[in-house]
Amino acid sequence: MKRKLVLPGWLADIRLPFPGAAAVLTAAVIMGARCSFALSAPVPVNTSQSQNRRWETVFTNEIPLRWDWNTAAANARLEITGMSAAFSTNFTVATSNYLWRAFPAGTPPAEDVYDLTLTFYAVGGETVLGALTSRLAVVGGAFGEAGVISSPEGISWPSIRDNAVIPYDIGWAGEAAAAAQGRLVIAKDGGTPQTNALWAAGYHGWKIKRGGWGYGAFNLTLTFPGTVTNEWDAVLNRALEGFMLGVK
Repeated sequence: MKRKLVLPGWLADIRLPFPGAAAVLTAAVIMGARCSFALSAPVPVNTSQSQNRRWETVFTNEIPLRWDWNTAAANARLEITGMSAAFSTNFTVATSNYLWRAFPAGTPPAEDVYDLTLTFYAVGGETVLGALTSRLAVVGGAFGEAGVISSPEGISWPSIRDNAVIPYDIGWAGEAAAAAQGRLVIAKDGGTPQTNALWAAGYHGWKIKRGGWGYGAFNLTLTFPGTVTNEWDAVLNRALEGFMLGVK
């Protein structure tokens, strides 16, 4: 069975305080010797780091990053790499948090997927003691209204021009048991396919602009090995940028 993959226009050890929608924790507070009880306000709890796409979604331009410092480290380096921009900073003393401003206040200028790496170094700055990694996605729908494709006729998404953020989730397959991972294959018409190993849910950044992909037709296939669902597929076209001028 084939289904259409529609494209609308970060997971690991760094703990990111993004809200999740998987469950709600209600705490009971004991008050006084009479053991009276009161309920606190509901608190969203992320129950799965690998299958909660909301956990990877950025909802503000100011993103507080938190981690456990490696006590044997003398310094550390944080590197953030996206499809359109990169950022890095060094920590010369033990630090457990950092406020990252991903973009100016307001709506992000473009969608992007960022890979974050925090590397710990021993005295001297040459020996690596370990690293923490994570991934975050900036998607337009998290900052306001999102376009909805209500009909396959006359839609513009089969044409692609800029870098794309592709969401995916094993939940789309309707499986009772989640697959360990997904797979996205991107093949240019007449070219060599690129196979991307994915988590069971998350975002994939397709850097088509200045990424060596060129122009033409591209076939995309999303699968979740181990499930009964066969695949979702899409065909996208990227036209040559600029214009043609004819002189007679």
